[in-house]
Amino acid sequence: MIKRTVLIALTALIAAAAGAQMVNGIVAVVNGQIITLLDVQVAAEFGLAGPAGAAEGTDARETALESLIDRKLVLDLAREVRSADPSEIAAATAELKRSMGEEAFAARLAKFGLTEAALAPYLEERILYDKALALRFSPAIPVSVTEVERYYRDIYVPEQTRLGRAVEPLDRVSGGIEAVIRDERRTQQMASWVRDLRKRADIQIRKDRLK
Repeated sequence: MIKRTVLIALTALIAAAAGAQMVNGIVAVVNGQIITLLDVQVAAEFGLAGPAGAAEGTDARETALESLIDRKLVLDLAREVRSADPSEIAAATAELKRSMGEEAFAARLAKFGLTEAALAPYLEERILYDKALALRFSPAIPVSVTEVERYYRDIYVPEQTRLGRAVEPLDRVSGGIEAVIRDERRTQQMASWVRDLRKRADIQIRKDRLK
């Protein structure tokens, strides 16, 4: 409690010192952990939080902020994953460069005045978050034959027909359908757990600082 109180007081002092400029103001405090405007902007620009692109009509920074909040909550509990191997961070950096393109990657680093090394903590947090969820939610979720048949009848066949594609027989696509159902169920379980964490957390958000 003392630690959190001191941190929140420090947050207020930093915000006051920044004044009207608010170049890198504090956007959220999650159980005493700070998320700055720079954190949100970097996560949004480099696609480091949430889906690769925000849904149409939504602010990519708001989407990134919500993802970063979830990440703080999960990692606050994940005592078993405290650091990523340098090789994992290097691989994530290389993949980001490849997907964005070398020039775009360099341009966005320059936009925020960051070095490649300064991006490492953001990548590490994403790696640790994925590991924490993988440890908590097993991919071995049972899926019944009835569920596969229902998905094939109600979703797969209509979708293939709508797209004008050939409808494969059930026995040829059942494995893929089972994997889809399993992934969807796992995603739902994770989302439900994170929503519960949010209800019990101390979260202060200043979305006005995203403007």
